[in-house]
Amino acid sequence: MEKEIERGIDILGKKHLHVSGDDVVADLLAKTLRTASGGTIKVDVGNETAVQIDVEKDKNKINVDLIRPKLFRTPEDETGLFDKLKTAKEFAQVLSDNGVTISFLRQGKQAISLGKEARPKLSRMVTRSDDIQINSVKESAKLGRDMKGD
Repeated sequence: MEKEIERGIDILGKKHLHVSGDDVVADLLAKTLRTASGGTIKVDVGNETAVQIDVEKDKNKINVDLIRPKLFRTPEDETGLFDKLKTAKEFAQVLSDNGVTISFLRQGKQAISLGKEARPKLSRMVTRSDDIQINSVKESAKLGRDMKGD
């Protein structure tokens, strides 16, 4: 654990995790996502669907629709915006390297795509990445607000 803290990884959130190109966990996750054969997973909370995950095997694409995004709120952390963007950029690169795309939707509307099929335009200037596409600024902002802790 001491080595992880030295590298900047602290599970308690005091330091921020960065995904390097040789990160075994991120690489394994991306490869595992690529092997999914297709289908849908729904997670219901209180007889209502909270999230729906659709796997499109022919495209190596996974759509994560946060139907009730407020259920996925995260506690406030000390991580800055640039650290979060850097982590997203690094993970998106790992996804691209493995030929996988993950799209996050908010109540059925595209918000953000990470990975191989991402085609950034304006978002490239913000993220400095070819692997992150902001599909909808409006939906991305709403998703961010919905998931922000109290």
